[in-house]
Amino acid sequence: DRILEFGIRKVINAGYTGRDQASVQAHIDELKGKGIPAPEETPVYFPVFPQCVTQKEVHDVLHENDNTGEAEYVLLFHGKDVFVAAGNDHTDRKLEEVDIPKAKQLYPNFISRDVWRLEDVLDHWDSLELQSWIEKDGEKVLFQNGKLGALMGPQELIERIGKIVDLPDLDGLVVFSGTIASLFNIDYSPCFEVSINDPIKNRSLKLSTVFTPVSGWFLKKI
Repeated sequence: DRILEFGIRKVINAGYTGRDQASVQAHIDELKGKGIPAPEETPVYFPVFPQCVTQKEVHDVLHENDNTGEAEYVLLFHGKDVFVAAGNDHTDRKLEEVDIPKAKQLYPNFISRDVWRLEDVLDHWDSLELQSWIEKDGEKVLFQNGKLGALMGPQELIERIGKIVDLPDLDGLVVFSGTIASLFNIDYSPCFEVSINDPIKNRSLKLSTVFTPVSGWFLKKI
């Protein structure tokens, strides 16, 4: 193990990246149910401010509703190497109904502290398992469950990203992959956990975040 010193220069959040278009449509329908308009074409891409990526384990939120996470894989471009992390694209859903690019800046993108070299998992990429958990009625509940084979693969995603950016190189770029459909709908959870499991090498990338509403200490109505 070694410490990766990674300087974030640019960040992109991808969306609607499922390989199976039926699954993509299910995710679109899920967001439509929350009042979020469907895109004209997929995939979609949103630039995100570099300071909006964090590994914090506790983070403030405005309300105990209307903000949720999404489990994703994350690509980190470091020189000639590409690393993979587990991520959570946490978003304010009310603002997303009005302006998706602005909504992507309100809450951070969370990433795991551990990463893998992409080249070490490419040969069994589709078998990697993506899961997330939320808290419901005081219990930890599985919220998303699938395999990375359900999403656009990293090589295709990298190729597509290269066509929409004007950069001398991709060093310092962070790309969030887009997510898989959830097992049910929620509008808030006080905690969110993400895991990417490698059943071949018997290892996992994990992140866990606790959210603390400002209503816990700020007494005026927001």
